[in-house]
Amino acid sequence: MQVNPMDIRGLVLVNAGVSNGAGEFPWSAAPLALVEVAGRSPLGRIAERLRRYGVSQSTVVLESPVLPQAANNGAEGTRYSLTGRQRFWRAAESAFNDMAQEGAELVLVLRLGAYAEVDFERLVQFHLERACRVSQLVNEAGTLEVFCISASRRNDAASLFRSGLTRCRSECPVLEHQGYVNPLASAADLRQFAIDILTLETETSPAGEQWRPGVWVAPGAKIERGARLLAPAFIGRAARLRSGAVITRCSAIEHHAEVDCGTVVENSSVLPYSYLGAGLDLAHSVVGMGAIANLRRNAVVEMADPRLVGHIAATTGRNFLRSAAAYCGFLLKQVWQGFPSADREPQPDIETALQRTSPALGDAAGFQAPACNTKAADEYASMAVARRYGNE
Repeated sequence: MQVNPMDIRGLVLVNAGVSNGAGEFPWSAAPLALVEVAGRSPLGRIAERLRRYGVSQSTVVLESPVLPQAANNGAEGTRYSLTGRQRFWRAAESAFNDMAQEGAELVLVLRLGAYAEVDFERLVQFHLERACRVSQLVNEAGTLEVFCISASRRNDAASLFRSGLTRCRSECPVLEHQGYVNPLASAADLRQFAIDILTLETETSPAGEQWRPGVWVAPGAKIERGARLLAPAFIGRAARLRSGAVITRCSAIEHHAEVDCGTVVENSSVLPYSYLGAGLDLAHSVVGMGAIANLRRNAVVEMADPRLVGHIAATTGRNFLRSAAAYCGFLLKQVWQGFPSADREPQPDIETALQRTSPALGDAAGFQAPACNTKAADEYASMAVARRYGNE
């Protein structure tokens, strides 16, 4: 006798009502769950995780003007629904009812918010063993909004949605979460998430090919000769590293970002479509939309000069001409200097790389510390995180 598997659906809620604590950073109006980290947004990672746990179909309800392109790389079977702020919870309730009408037996409801690597099988088993109408996953910090709801209990679901996931109509048994969780409540959380992914502290992994231990590069990335990548590091799709750039200490350069010649990026995230100018030092920061969030000082600086920090339009003739001119200059430089020897030093594994002080920085940083040591930021004497060299 063949037993049909349960029809379990996923309902993921993303609205701007979730405070992300990112200060006045330009992208702070959007939930951090939509921001790419090591090549994929937390929302995209959650959608893929649901699919891997056998959830056949998921619906993502997004509050407009939040756009779904930030939720890139969503898993197959993921549907998106855009709605206004006033109708957000009604749209969530409607999506739940649609799933029930289509034959769903259980609906896993997640609000992002926090990113958690949920054991959905364990949650479903808990729900079924206790014959729950609604059950909830919790953690000590109280940052999770993860529920399992029996699809036949529409009144219980309606009560939960109409209260903004704050109140159950009847008793709601709780299960303690035992896996990885990141609150994604600030730029510092976003940076820590990138560190955790690159140091393999999470089940999810960088969205790219591992060129060597601890270095991941996504398809279409352009890395010029003379640029250096020191593990652990990530370079996103269609990102560009100019000659002489150094990426080190758990840094992540996201898709279509550009790091210009001679710039050192240390323990930082450069968000999609961001431009970082030539001859700069960037450390313990998040860069995006023409601004720098310094994590040590908890300060945000908007850069007026786009030659230092700027935003790259998706298509622009100026960027094409600039890239062509830089490439011609690079070729002339290589002809003059000669190409480097083919002999390469053996690459350490990721555990060894994490314990090393970055050789790219030498003594310029003013301290010696293992890669990805987040406490190392406290040893900086000044607030500056980006500077020009010499008299430039």
